[in-house]
Amino acid sequence: MTAPEGARTPAPVAPDVLAARLAAGRTGRGALLVALDHDGTLSPIAPRPDLATLAPGAAEALAALAGHADVAIVSGRGLADLERRFAGLPLTLVSEHGLRRRDPDGTTAALAPALDPALLDGLRARLAALLADQRSTEGTDGTADASGGWLVEDKGVAVAVHHRLVPDEALEPTLGAVRTALEDAAGTTGRVQEGKAVLELRPAGAEKGAALRTLAAARPDAFVVMVGDDRTDEPALAAAEALGGVGVLVDATGRPSAASVRVDDPAAVVALLVALAAALSRG
Repeated sequence: MTAPEGARTPAPVAPDVLAARLAAGRTGRGALLVALDHDGTLSPIAPRPDLATLAPGAAEALAALAGHADVAIVSGRGLADLERRFAGLPLTLVSEHGLRRRDPDGTTAALAPALDPALLDGLRARLAALLADQRSTEGTDGTADASGGWLVEDKGVAVAVHHRLVPDEALEPTLGAVRTALEDAAGTTGRVQEGKAVLELRPAGAEKGAALRTLAAARPDAFVVMVGDDRTDEPALAAAEALGGVGVLVDATGRPSAASVRVDDPAAVVALLVALAAALSRG
């Protein structure tokens, strides 16, 4: 993976120590804004997106933290998917890498222009012909057909092709053909985003860094924290640091990142949230 611009090696910090540091960083600020990715951050990476589940204790930790801070999920997942996964929690949900936002009161808003539906229809047809019998498919209802290693995730407003279950020796030339199909469809209005074993066509204006800046602009005195694991999170990790806050990378290896600190895995993220909620409750 190519290192993001301005990358450094994030310092490993124990969750309880980092929680104390973040709580102290809020001192003198009016609010704390904590944004988190989903897959690889709050949930361990799963073989298929529909199999991902929150790490033990994550829902309870998010609920506790939301009593003392503004908490947002900033994910590449579709909005309906996020609403199912975080039902009943007072969170802001940002879906499709920053395309749409749903506030805790249920209000929704577009953060970027959507792609032409006809363009997406053409891409779906091209991918269906390209992947044919070796494809698994997942629709917006969250169901999946596990008949093959390739999985086309249709988010309605974006299309992602997952290849985690495809053996490395079987990736090419199909992966190259998938990338070409997405790039052809992207034109000037879309962008091909590469993540962990996934390629996705999304609107060019949908980007996690821009989405985090929009959330922060509504809270101009907030101390901003972003927690994420993937290259798709790097713009938001960089935005948090640029806003005077903290980017937290979730990675046990300490890869180069725009984040300044890191924790190992989703279990450590849960421990961080628990400790942060406790620190904030003490004032």
